[in-house]
Amino acid sequence: MKKLLERPSDFKARGVVRSDKSAAQLRGWGASDEQIVMGDLLESGEEVLSKAMAGADALVIATSAVPKIKPLSLIPVLLAKLTGKQGVRPQFTFKADQFPEQIDWLGQKAQIDAAKAAGACVKKVVIISSMGGTQKDNFLNTIGNGNILVWKRKAEKYLVDSGLTYTIVHPGGLIDEEGGKRQLIIDVDDKLISEGSKYRRIPRADVAEFCVQSLLLPEAENRSVDLVSKEPGDAPPTTDFAALLRDMPSNCSYADMESSVPA
Repeated sequence: MKKLLERPSDFKARGVVRSDKSAAQLRGWGASDEQIVMGDLLESGEEVLSKAMAGADALVIATSAVPKIKPLSLIPVLLAKLTGKQGVRPQFTFKADQFPEQIDWLGQKAQIDAAKAAGACVKKVVIISSMGGTQKDNFLNTIGNGNILVWKRKAEKYLVDSGLTYTIVHPGGLIDEEGGKRQLIIDVDDKLISEGSKYRRIPRADVAEFCVQSLLLPEAENRSVDLVSKEPGDAPPTTDFAALLRDMPSNCSYADMESSVPA
């Protein structure tokens, strides 16, 4: 949203948030009250999305379930540090009705359905997902027993089968560092993980810029890719996003999944 607000000549951005804290953040980035839609997609999704999608020609889906630590699980972690025991990790859960199935599948599905209901107005849908979706035994799926990557991948497949023009991006590990300083790398099907690439991270700002470029570039149409970055100084920073996409013409495969869209 911050990236879109910084380019008012190209975009008239509108953001959907659930909390006053998130709304205040958007205002801090320069959003007016008219550019902020307050609401909960799970409680009043149809009403919220109808208001948010009015007149919109693109949709960026950045929603994700957020785990929280079980406080008592920190006790064995602290004891393990004192005794030198390895492999002890804290346990996580999710807030009620905010598990990955609700947020990353049903919530994203509702947004895709709203884009479809808008008809020809919505020309593009971008989903920010996560790397690791092809690996059902990925550690992220064990967090809170939420299978978060499974549900994210289900939403991706739903978008692919929806008939809407899309871009799906699977970032590597997100870091809070300055964007525009690194060369970006795209690949498919978690090869950056399975083939042992030393590059598995990317600044949030670079993911945001990739999404903004995806709204503008024909090379980003109907693409599903993994995205990481090199370290600063390892190579010149990426500036030509069209060339980046052209240099990797393959898409992530969903051949292992059945269609989620009714015939």
